[in-house]
Amino acid sequence: MSHLLTIVRFLFFGLVTAGVLFLPKPTNVDLVNNNLPIFSPGFFAGTDRLGRDNLALFCYGSLSTIILVIPARIFTIFVSFLLSSFALFFPKKTDFVLSGIVSVSLAIPSLLSALIVISLLPNSPFTIFIAILVSDWALSYETLTAKIREIKQSSYLSASLCMGAKSYHLVLLHYLPALRDIFGFLFFSGLPAVVMTTALFSYLGIQTSLGDTGPGLGEQIAFSKDYFDKSPVSVLLPIVAILTLVYSLGSNLKKNET
Repeated sequence: MSHLLTIVRFLFFGLVTAGVLFLPKPTNVDLVNNNLPIFSPGFFAGTDRLGRDNLALFCYGSLSTIILVIPARIFTIFVSFLLSSFALFFPKKTDFVLSGIVSVSLAIPSLLSALIVISLLPNSPFTIFIAILVSDWALSYETLTAKIREIKQSSYLSASLCMGAKSYHLVLLHYLPALRDIFGFLFFSGLPAVVMTTALFSYLGIQTSLGDTGPGLGEQIAFSKDYFDKSPVSVLLPIVAILTLVYSLGSNLKKNET
């Protein structure tokens, strides 16, 4: 299984990198060459109904997704850790302020929370970051808080406190090293969900691409699904990209657990 994962990653990320380096951005309309089949001259994977290169759409859409979901997941874990640290040093205030918010956040479907944020804020990549944060922070917070409570009860931490260790000493020398594996688990276990959420946002017409890189993967599916009989590759390629990203990024979880 590990060999298969390595091969899939090598082929996928190699193709995306080569496409971004050597193919023009899929932003120009060319109706003369629309709906071309695969292996057409100059268009290895054909074109969509606007004449855009399907392979370029695949590569640039995948790159935009990767650039967006990885920092978004890191940002979510970072904010969750800050809140968990606040809960560590100010437990009474945290129980009063955050306990109810966490319960409500866990009860509301994460996608619904994200869509509410999207509807309230301007359409921008930063809004996507905030939407992903709102949808995922509560579960990460609960996981980190549970681990922090476990560490807090350990004998070596009690010994450090008896020897006069300061709060920042505890965080740097005890909590952060002990939470390293949890950070890795939360990062890799959450990436597939973030990829799917981002693809759904794009499918609904929400801007997820960064800069002038063409439409996102979900937007490509929505745009071409009604013309599947004329250009099936335009629908299948972004689906393959989403599934491959989920497989490639999420499969690190087993390795991290070992």
